[in-house]
Amino acid sequence: MKKNEKLRLFLKGILWHERLMFVNLLPFFLLGLCMMLQVNVQAQTVKVSVDFKDKTLNEVLVTLSRVSKCDIFYGFELVQSKGQKVTLKAENRELGSILKELLPAYDLYHTYDGHVVVIREKAINTSKIPERVRIHGVVMDEKKVPIPGVTVRLKGASAGTATDKDGKFLFIYKQSKDIVLIFSFIGMKTQEVKYTGQDTMRVILREDLMEMDEVVITGYQTIDKRHLTSAVTSLKAENIKVSGMNSIDQMLEGNVPGMIFMQNSGQVGAVPKLRIRGSSTVLGNREPLWVIDGVVQYDPVAVDPSQLNDPDFVNLLGNAISGLNPEDIEQIDVLKDASATALYGVKAANGVIVITTKKGRVGPPSVGYSLTTSFQRRPYYSDRDVNVMNSAERIEFSRELMRNLVDYPMIDTWVGYEAATRDYYNGDLSFTEYQKEVSNYEKMNTDWFGILTRNTFSHNHTLSISGGSQNMRYYTSVGYSDMGGVIKGESNQRYTANIKLNINHERFSMQFGLNGNFGIRKYIPSEIGVLNYAYEMSRAVPLYNEDGSLLFYQKSDVNSEDGKNFYRYNVLNEINNSDYNHESSQMGFNANLNYNFTRSLKANVTFSYSLSYSEQENYYSGNSFYASTLRGAEIGQEVAYKSKLPSGGELKEIRERGNNYMLRGQLDYNKILDKEQKHNIGASFGAEINSSHRRGNSRTIRGYVPERGLLINPVDYKKYTAYVTWLTTDPSALGVRTDELTNTAGVYFSAFYNYKNLYSFNFNTRMDASNKFGEQSNDKMLPVWSVSGRWNIAEDLFSNVAWVNDLNMRASFGYQGNMLGIGPELVIEKGELNPNHNKYGSTVFNYPNPNLKWEKTLSVNGQVDFAFFRNRLVGSVSYFYKHTTDAYISKSVSEVNGVSTYTVNQGELTNSGLEFSFNLNPIVPKVSINGQADGFRWSIDPQLGSVVNKLVNKLKNNREKVLKDDVKYSDYLKGTVEIPGEPLNTFYSYKFTGLSPENGLPMFANCDEFTANGVDNKIRFEGMGKEEVFREIMVKSGRREPFLQGSVVNTFSYKGFVLNFKLDYSIGSKVRLLRLYDNVVKRYGTIAPQPHVNVRKEFANRWRNPGDERYTNMPGIVSGSEFARTMIPWWKGQSYAFADNIWQMYDDSDMRVVSGNYLKLTNISLRYNIPVQWLKKCYMKSAYVSLTGVNLFTLCHKDLKGQDPNQSGTSPRINLSLRPTYSLTLNVSF
Repeated sequence: MKKNEKLRLFLKGILWHERLMFVNLLPFFLLGLCMMLQVNVQAQTVKVSVDFKDKTLNEVLVTLSRVSKCDIFYGFELVQSKGQKVTLKAENRELGSILKELLPAYDLYHTYDGHVVVIREKAINTSKIPERVRIHGVVMDEKKVPIPGVTVRLKGASAGTATDKDGKFLFIYKQSKDIVLIFSFIGMKTQEVKYTGQDTMRVILREDLMEMDEVVITGYQTIDKRHLTSAVTSLKAENIKVSGMNSIDQMLEGNVPGMIFMQNSGQVGAVPKLRIRGSSTVLGNREPLWVIDGVVQYDPVAVDPSQLNDPDFVNLLGNAISGLNPEDIEQIDVLKDASATALYGVKAANGVIVITTKKGRVGPPSVGYSLTTSFQRRPYYSDRDVNVMNSAERIEFSRELMRNLVDYPMIDTWVGYEAATRDYYNGDLSFTEYQKEVSNYEKMNTDWFGILTRNTFSHNHTLSISGGSQNMRYYTSVGYSDMGGVIKGESNQRYTANIKLNINHERFSMQFGLNGNFGIRKYIPSEIGVLNYAYEMSRAVPLYNEDGSLLFYQKSDVNSEDGKNFYRYNVLNEINNSDYNHESSQMGFNANLNYNFTRSLKANVTFSYSLSYSEQENYYSGNSFYASTLRGAEIGQEVAYKSKLPSGGELKEIRERGNNYMLRGQLDYNKILDKEQKHNIGASFGAEINSSHRRGNSRTIRGYVPERGLLINPVDYKKYTAYVTWLTTDPSALGVRTDELTNTAGVYFSAFYNYKNLYSFNFNTRMDASNKFGEQSNDKMLPVWSVSGRWNIAEDLFSNVAWVNDLNMRASFGYQGNMLGIGPELVIEKGELNPNHNKYGSTVFNYPNPNLKWEKTLSVNGQVDFAFFRNRLVGSVSYFYKHTTDAYISKSVSEVNGVSTYTVNQGELTNSGLEFSFNLNPIVPKVSINGQADGFRWSIDPQLGSVVNKLVNKLKNNREKVLKDDVKYSDYLKGTVEIPGEPLNTFYSYKFTGLSPENGLPMFANCDEFTANGVDNKIRFEGMGKEEVFREIMVKSGRREPFLQGSVVNTFSYKGFVLNFKLDYSIGSKVRLLRLYDNVVKRYGTIAPQPHVNVRKEFANRWRNPGDERYTNMPGIVSGSEFARTMIPWWKGQSYAFADNIWQMYDDSDMRVVSGNYLKLTNISLRYNIPVQWLKKCYMKSAYVSLTGVNLFTLCHKDLKGQDPNQSGTSPRINLSLRPTYSLTLNVSF
């Protein structure tokens, strides 16, 4: 539906009525609030009222800064050394007057810079020290952005100062031969710079490699990395951000050892699948938990885990962080083991990804703007992954079919070469006319990709403002993203707004966050299958008639009772008369309050509340082919009584509202026990409650005419009885409403001990309770717990070894848990009134299982971290092992119970693997005396992680009386069957033995009616179980998911230029090639493709004559009678039937399985940081421009013939491959 009101969902789904005004004004409110925080007040004239009694000078200055709303800069050590207490009372006095009275007693004085007050130490009497030196300087980061608040002190003395808001400092000291200044700042590498008499010192502080991830944020705790005992990968968003990628989950590929990344579609808005250290569940959701600023995030639309776990499923609905702007992210921490995830309880069985958003920095307002514009290339027939015939090749293939007398028992439509041949045989065309038409078709080469796809442009904008004082900092941003889809008519728009306030007041510290996003996704309905159409449509068929009108051909309704109903079809007409829109909105508020009772004890309260709304609309107008199939007639034809759509079109609506809240209280204790600071203990205790409430409704409306004012046409109920039956009995017509409320509560405890920063020990536990596990009280609660430790080997054993910069070992052991959204009780789904019996009907929704209990996973982790040779070689090596018991498995039961399957705790899984992470710095430039490093630098960051997954058992005991599972041969072919001793997603194939030398038909092992010894397989197989037959006929092909992934990042920098490229690799998966004989398994009864269907180029190398089987594996074309015999195999109709026919077996044979390993140039970028001297002329703090290319090429197995290794032939749907994208980015700050 073509809608103009883009913010309608905020009115309808989140804030409904009176809250709309607030949402519309939110960006202006954020901007205005930030500007109000920095009113340019002159400090000299500000009047304040204060009353101090026995306060330290530092406490007085902090209070004066707060009440005057002026920034007061001073060296902390300078003020801290003044021990005299202050007693002072002032009523409505100017700030300058108070400072003049206060500071001289401490040998201090103050100066002004607008609304900023700078406090300095008085110069010592020059009569006593005749010569003084005044050292001026400025301190900046690597982006040449000034850093306020940097501590500047003299080496070997206590004298010092701090940089002001512009990063400048003035240091006065007696003349000396050697003056060395030490510059230090949290998160930066401390530098010593010798003063050589220069007019202005220019010092560049760089992030310390050992301190860059100095803090690890788990969502519940902020941990000093030196004390970290858990398996956590920490990433700075700035280091992994890639222009042209619109979501942070896409940027994680290859950057997290042990995380498997799978992206099976390049369609705009498609969500990748992530697996952290394998899969610990069979039926449950295998995706990780997302947390933003300590708050668990929920998906905007609930998707069944069986779909999310399906490797062929393409998720276009988004996930929990689809509405998050990557420009707002500061840090990502990936929690992997039980020690890291224990405090999240059962929610974290698949790992946790914690995102920390940006917050304001001390200083005047800083305005940042980021613009990225991208170009994405559409598919072309010249691409490697479009391996289909051109017009001439397709017509030659049809000629051979006719020469071999191949039957066409049923043809959807007569078009192209086949239509011309029919007309010639019928005498409607002369031979000359026939040759002319065929010649035109041979040269036609219709560009279906040019018709249905496009080269597209996208753009992203982010405007941010940040700043504040020591007492209050703020960060706010608004963003807009418009991602054009490669498929015509598809797009993804996103609006974001975010504000974050950090407030400090004496013992209180507070953080408030407010964020919102609104998304509009437009797609072509999946039923049309645009990519399938582009790949499969013959290029010898035109789109238009000679007069320029759309060419319609007859297409059958495959859903009709006899399959013989045909209606006019043109793909552009179908696209223009249908659409699928998904609009979503989310808004969240979170508050974090901290109070320090003492230096050792503090309390924390966190509260969050979020709202979400989602609406999906799938529409087909009355002019579409889809509507014709429901109507049973073409437009303008008389509609029969059995029509299910007498007039108009069809609209399917799905709406879902959600609101979630979380309240958590926590006490933290951290104390150093002795004066030597050897013993450090700490503990945290907290309780948490969560509530998630989802309400939804869905309905299908027929007779919908939006162009007539959203009209629904009336229907004559007496005439159209089939429509009335559908309207009164079909659940989609009656409407389905859902209401799901989930309340959880948990308590947790954490404790640690550290000795001299050499040995650290940690214990975490959480207790989650549920009444879903029957009457056994010991099954109602599952404690999730872990113990872990860390040994600082470098400080303990190698403290005097210069080349060992860091060496430590950490290990953890613990249990994780998981639960499915089902319970032990019998659940009845109450149905509607049955008009035939005048009774209400009900069905069994959930079969009772009193023995159901938690899934439990044992987790073991060991890791060694190291840094050698002045941090030129930094890395870590880790090993993990996970053993899941009581995993949920779906088992078969007799249908007399009302259901055919139910869930039991009878699975057992293991996951194990190795992870490697390295950072190499082969070339490091020397730092000049003023702290600058403008030389050449080269760094390499290789990452690698392996995951070996195995289902140990799926029937540990027989407490439940279950039947043998009804497994189909398609489950083996698709990898959906669970086989003990094999990884999940292991799939099987038929063993191809070659082509028949007589007729070129494919042959397979163990499937002849009689064995070589004359044994009748029909009788033999009857005495075997179905799965035994399948495993004898088939061979294991491999697993659909890789077991090893990683990346290699190279970064070269020289002066202001930075060149970066990243190679990602994936090893261990197997891919089935796209199908060749999909036409055969349908109802056409012929090997010949329909006249409008194209053929893959592989058929050009087909068997033609005896002896060709020595050079090709491509079956030949057989006659109609010979083909008919292949459609009635000897096993047809048997209970152990293991295939449809030999053509389906060929598509699913091991010969059509190839390696899915690949090496991909994921991105390459060239960035130029504009020099400071140029920026000053434009009044800018920093600026850079960059050019980026994404998905530029992929090296993979040659037999894929261009098929994307992430696309499998097990799926009937052909997905868009990951398209090359080129981006230009401009980033400036003022």
